[in-house]
Amino acid sequence: MSEKHNIFKEQIVFYGKLLDQKGLVNTLEGNLSILDRETNKMYITPSGTRKCFLDEDKIAVVKDGRQIEGSIKRSSEILLHEAALKARPDCNAAAHIHAPYLTAYAYCGKDIKIKCSTTFSLVFEEIPCLPYGMPGTIHIADGIEDAIKEHNLILLGNHGCIAVGKTLEDAVKIIEAAEEVLKIYHLTKEIGEVNNISDDDLESLYQNHPGSRRNRYHK
Repeated sequence: MSEKHNIFKEQIVFYGKLLDQKGLVNTLEGNLSILDRETNKMYITPSGTRKCFLDEDKIAVVKDGRQIEGSIKRSSEILLHEAALKARPDCNAAAHIHAPYLTAYAYCGKDIKIKCSTTFSLVFEEIPCLPYGMPGTIHIADGIEDAIKEHNLILLGNHGCIAVGKTLEDAVKIIEAAEEVLKIYHLTKEIGEVNNISDDDLESLYQNHPGSRRNRYHK
């Protein structure tokens, strides 16, 4: 097997365990994937397996709809990963996570639009929420093509969230960042009124900062 083949498996194991340690996945929820666009093989976490118990042998490898490697059946959410990465040919990895604060918004069916964090404003500006779609079916991805076109992280109504990136590191780190910002946001609301950044200052940030979402997608 190629070195790349082994590296992809190692990366999924590493990030699966990392997310488990941080309490962002549980035994039944959360899955990670990497798509090798040269071979059209998808590497994905197995079904119903505690992420801290992952090893390379358990990682499922799927090609043309058929599992060709892995000692445990692939995640049932593979259709979601395939839809997300099909919609974003510039990305090669996806993380579908049930992070508590992000998922709470998904349970409410609410887009996330907060104006108090420069990190959130630069990286996301907003996080859209798709309508509910049946898990394990292609309908969980209804509307994903338009929503994920210019958003690396989106919510799935009554379900969780999915992030895409060029690498699995890219996908995972934006979920971690968004979750931490939302945690602080809700702590802030317990202390007092949230002090938002003015609309004028936010607009200047969106337009002029080279790292803003608008400039990343429209340069």
